[in-house]
Amino acid sequence: MKIKQKLILCVFACSLVQPVFGQTTFGDRDCGIWINRKKNNFSELGATSWLHGYMSGLNVMHKLNGHKDNPLGKVNSVDQIHLWMDKYCQKNPLSNVSDGGDALFVELMTRR
Repeated sequence: MKIKQKLILCVFACSLVQPVFGQTTFGDRDCGIWINRKKNNFSELGATSWLHGYMSGLNVMHKLNGHKDNPLGKVNSVDQIHLWMDKYCQKNPLSNVSDGGDALFVELMTRR
């Protein structure tokens, strides 16, 4: 194969590659832990505080990405977030709390 053909083949092969995005969430809990946190004497403060921090981080990134709205401003209390997460985890027991936080944040972004 000539060098020109190899270069064309290489460019073509590279055009087929799909981008991959990853994320790291430190301290994430699964929905089983979230649902059983009271029953198992799991630190209620630890589970809920982690979620509060995660949601706050999403809100900050939302602002840093140029958005002017404040999705978390549409929530009246942290108890509303906890109840929403309880329902999410009941419906999605194999998910993580961060997945629920993402879903809640997206829902809040779409509310008027």
